[in-house]
Amino acid sequence: MYTPQDIQVFFFAHNRAEFLRQAVECYLHQTARGAELVILANAPTDDVVQVGREYEKKGVKLMLEPKPLNVYGCAQRCQETASRAITVMAHDDDLVHPAYLETLLKAYNQIPDLNVAISSMQDWDNAPFSPDYHTRCALLDECEFSAYIFLGGSFTYSSASYKTQALRQAPRPDFARYGKVQDVPFMLGVCGVDNGKAAVLQYPFVKYRLHEGQDCQTFSTGPTAAQWLELDNLHRELMCRGGSRLRRTWKLNTYHRLRIGWRDWCLCEHGKMTFSSYLAAARQKGLLPPLSRAAGLLLRGGLRKRILRRLFTPQIISL
Repeated sequence: MYTPQDIQVFFFAHNRAEFLRQAVECYLHQTARGAELVILANAPTDDVVQVGREYEKKGVKLMLEPKPLNVYGCAQRCQETASRAITVMAHDDDLVHPAYLETLLKAYNQIPDLNVAISSMQDWDNAPFSPDYHTRCALLDECEFSAYIFLGGSFTYSSASYKTQALRQAPRPDFARYGKVQDVPFMLGVCGVDNGKAAVLQYPFVKYRLHEGQDCQTFSTGPTAAQWLELDNLHRELMCRGGSRLRRTWKLNTYHRLRIGWRDWCLCEHGKMTFSSYLAAARQKGLLPPLSRAAGLLLRGGLRKRILRRLFTPQIISL
């Protein structure tokens, strides 16, 4: 039986002191008390160090890294240094519901082979979290987890939690291959250790802050078309491994997914290549099989969603 003392929370911190303070306060006021909190300060500014020293007096540990680490460098440090049974990787600019850790514990205690537990996300607003929440989650194996993400299911990498034993065995982040969309391969990799499971909380326990200068909103730094296609290729491999229904799901949704990738993510490529050349690259990698484009053009909106729901509907359980 896991308890709050089995949880270790790492805050990725570099230069957002005021955001960091708010994030730490969220975890200090959880309904489940006793988790170890660690500020992973990488090449921190003076005000971040000051916040870290302030919270050391409240029992929060401060880990100083002299070199700057991107979010995936921080994830790798967590893989190397995590020392409790469950590891949470918290970003310094997001908030979590007061019952988040309590709900994660319910998931890990109820599902023995659970490797990953994450939350649906809510865009930032100034309103407090609602006291009316539910603990339903989608329970998924690695292939189903891939399908859930591929079809646009709500999830957030921020404050994702991992069974530490699986985290240590999972592949390290491969930023060169996937760039800024490495979060998905990383979570899928942890889920797949020893045929484990992922739980996606259907209530948005995490508020995801959008702000000026945020790297994930700065598309000049990627992802590139090649990185997005690598991600879609991973989805293809996993979904086609997951049986005929997931294979058909992939074929029916692949054009829509490629179009979304081009429109919303690969903005750095728009001055370098055309949508047609992007699709040609996808076709060369086997990511746009015959009739998939036609199906994507014909099956729009509600019709596409209804057909895909018949092929794949995740198992929903209550914790």
